[in-house]
Amino acid sequence: MDINKFSPSGSINKRHFISLANYTEEEIYEILYRAREISVKLSAGEKLNYLKNKYVTLLTKRSFARSRIAFETAVTKLGGFPMISTMHGSELEIITKDKLTIEVIAGYGVNAIVVQTAEAHDAEQIEKSVNIPIINANSKSGPCEALAALMTVWKKKGKLSGLKLAMVGNPSVYADSFVYAFANCGFDITIICPEDKNPPEEIINHCNQYGDLVICQNLEEGLKGADVIFVSNDGLGYEYTVDGVNLNLAKPDAIVLHTLPVIPNEGVSEDLISLPQFVAVEEALHLPEIEMAILSLLVPKSKN
Repeated sequence: MDINKFSPSGSINKRHFISLANYTEEEIYEILYRAREISVKLSAGEKLNYLKNKYVTLLTKRSFARSRIAFETAVTKLGGFPMISTMHGSELEIITKDKLTIEVIAGYGVNAIVVQTAEAHDAEQIEKSVNIPIINANSKSGPCEALAALMTVWKKKGKLSGLKLAMVGNPSVYADSFVYAFANCGFDITIICPEDKNPPEEIINHCNQYGDLVICQNLEEGLKGADVIFVSNDGLGYEYTVDGVNLNLAKPDAIVLHTLPVIPNEGVSEDLISLPQFVAVEEALHLPEIEMAILSLLVPKSKN
């Protein structure tokens, strides 16, 4: 489906945002259109009240992080009250598995819980305990980051479907969100990784329902003709590092996506970071817009 011909309804039939595996192309487009709408309204100085008198709590281990600031900004700009619970050691893991504690948190009048942990199953565990919206905000490879990447491609390329995407790195790190996001929106995907890192059959079969999926061990071969390159920092070595030289194998107007922070020469070279094709900063700036879109679509339906 051409995203530019899509007519948004202004709603999605979902309660939670845990993984993109069960989100349709249309539901992803609803979020992207809402994010664009919110961006336009904020740029015009319009005050937003999607979360008026709503309380949204963030469960995180990080006292300071880019994704944490994005969350707080998103809730505040929507007129809501962000509440951040920073926990250390195993405390957060214990709470995510404690059904009674999560029920009590919801009972205090919280309207949504955003979970920022390294494991997606933490958000899944909490989802089973309460009826309020649960949002997975994994800061490296979660679904919010994946939609921020899609938003960047849409703005840069003017479309989503029909583009050739090269994904460099260990699929076990990013596959659950990024591969599903791109596959559902009609990208032709080449996954570039060592043979022992190949994605599971479940993800391969899912992608093949929507478009072409190729798995390639050779970086140069995989980059040929790419419109978009996604790079994951996985420390796979020099042979899987995208630089200014092998970037020339992609299309002249190719862009390079990356989830910050950047570790030079782990996935991307230092010279690549300074090139205009490297759009990681723009991608990161779309994260609050995506979070605002998700919150505005899910939280107002909450009866808590």
